[in-house]
Amino acid sequence: MRRRTLLKGIGGTAVLLAAPRAWAQSDQGRWLRFESANFIYFSTADEAKARTEVAALEGFHALLGRLMPRSQRSALKLTVYDTTTQRELETASPGADEIVLGFYQPRIEHIRAVTSSRKDMERQRDVPRHARAMDARTVLFHEYAHHHMRANNRLAYPAWYTEGFAEFLSTVEFTDKGADIGKVTVNRATWIIHGDWLPIEPFLTKHPAQLKSGKEVAQFYAQSWMAAHYLFSTPERARGFDKYTAALLQGGDLLGAFEPAFGITPEQFDKELRDYKRKPIRFWTLGESKPDGSTIKVQRLGKSADELLLSMSFLRGLPPREEAKDAIARVLGEAKKRPSDLYALQCKALSEVWYGDLAEARTQLDALLPLDASNAEVHHLSGLCDLRAGRKLGDEALLQKAQNAFGRAHQLDDTRPQTMYRYVESGLALTGMDDQLLDVLVGAYLLAPQVDPIALTTAQALIERGRHDEAIAVLRPLTAEFHGDGMARLARELTDTALAKEQTRFSFFGAAVMDDE
Repeated sequence: MRRRTLLKGIGGTAVLLAAPRAWAQSDQGRWLRFESANFIYFSTADEAKARTEVAALEGFHALLGRLMPRSQRSALKLTVYDTTTQRELETASPGADEIVLGFYQPRIEHIRAVTSSRKDMERQRDVPRHARAMDARTVLFHEYAHHHMRANNRLAYPAWYTEGFAEFLSTVEFTDKGADIGKVTVNRATWIIHGDWLPIEPFLTKHPAQLKSGKEVAQFYAQSWMAAHYLFSTPERARGFDKYTAALLQGGDLLGAFEPAFGITPEQFDKELRDYKRKPIRFWTLGESKPDGSTIKVQRLGKSADELLLSMSFLRGLPPREEAKDAIARVLGEAKKRPSDLYALQCKALSEVWYGDLAEARTQLDALLPLDASNAEVHHLSGLCDLRAGRKLGDEALLQKAQNAFGRAHQLDDTRPQTMYRYVESGLALTGMDDQLLDVLVGAYLLAPQVDPIALTTAQALIERGRHDEAIAVLRPLTAEFHGDGMARLARELTDTALAKEQTRFSFFGAAVMDDE
C-alpha cells in the first residue's frame, strides 16, 4: 500500500526548514526547543542536560531501527515535553499523580510524549551493575518503543510482548562500547522474585487494563519483561514467536495458535519462564549503537511559551470542555496580556476554534495569517475554523475554503498527518470519497498509524473502495488487546468484513466536532 498522489493542486514536496515565526519572539523565556532527525523536544532544563536527553532518544531510535529494520519509515517527528516540576506536569496533564514519570498520547491533532526528567523512582547509583534505575528516561524509552512499533510494524502482537518488548529495551544504557540491553529495573526484579506469579492463560491473553488489581498489573509488566528477555536469549523460542505472530496476523487465536507455533504448550512455556527467572540475569552489548547529538538544533522560545506551551500541548489533544476550562482560561488570559505576541494569538485562535466562538477565531486568524504566513499550524487552524463552521452551517463555500487552507498547510509542511486527515474530511463533505482523497488518507495513515481514528477511517475507506487486503493490513495491528476491548473488537469486526469482501457503513472517526457539541 502506498500513497499515490499529493494533495490536489499542490506542487512538489516541501520541507519545513525552520520553526515558525511565532516561536521567535524578542522577549526570551525559559523554554528551549530542540529539533533532531526524529524528535522535537521542549525543555526548561539546562541546555547541555536536555541536549544529552535528545541525543539519547536518537540513539534509542537508531537501536530500534537496528532491531526492527524496515525500508520505509514514517517521517513524522515525535514531540516530547520535558516537565521538570510537578506543576509543569499537571499543566501538561491536569490531575497527573506525583508518581507519574511520563506518558504517551497519540491523538489526531497532536501526538506527544510527556516526561519528567527530574523525577525517579530509583537512583542509578543505588542499583547493581546488571540493573537499571526506573527513572524518567526508562519510562520515556518504554513509551517511545510503543510509538516506534506502531509506526513501523504491521503485526498483531499480544499485549505481553508489546509491553515486554518496551520494558526489555527501555533499560538500555549507552556506553563507550555501545548499547547495553537486557538489564532489569529493581522494581521489576522485585516483582519477578517476590510477586504472586500470574497464571499463564491470563498472562498470554489479557491486556493490563483487564487485570483485577494494581498488583496484578505490576506482576504482568515484570513477567512481560522476563518473557521478552527469554525470547531474546533463546533462538528456538524466538523462531517460535515469529511463527506465532504470523499466525495472529492471519487471525489466529492467542491461545489456539500458541502450541502449533512454539512447539510447546502454554503450560510448558510457563515452566520455562519460571525456571529462567532462577538464573542469573544477562545483558548484551551491541557495538556501534551510540547517541549522536551532532545534528541537534536549539532555539529559545519567547516568554509567552512559559505560560502557554504546556497548556497548548494539553488542549491540542481535545480534552472535554470541563477538563479544558483551566487551560482555556490560562490561554485567554495570557493572550490578553500579550496582544501583539504571535504565539499567544495562535494559542487564543486554537482555543476559540475548538472551545469558543468561531467568528472570534476567524477574526483572530485573519489578523494572524499575514503576520505568520509561513506557519503551517496557522493555516491548519484556519482550515479547522472554516471546516467546523462549514459543517455547522452546511456551507460548501466554507468547506472549500477549509480544504484550500489544509492544502496550503501541507505545502508548508508535508509531515502533518492531522492536516492531511482534515483535508480528507473537508473533501468528503464536498464530493464524498474518491481515489484522490483515499490516497491522501492513506498518506496520513502512513505518517501516523499510531492514531487509532486515522487507522480505522483508512481501513473503512479501503473496504468501501474494494481494497480489502490493504484494509486488513491496516486493521491487524488494531485487533490485539493492546488497544483494549472496544478498539480491538471493532477492528476484528471490520477485519471480518474485509475478509468476506463485504461493504461496511462508512464513519469518519474523529470528525472535527467536540463530543459535547
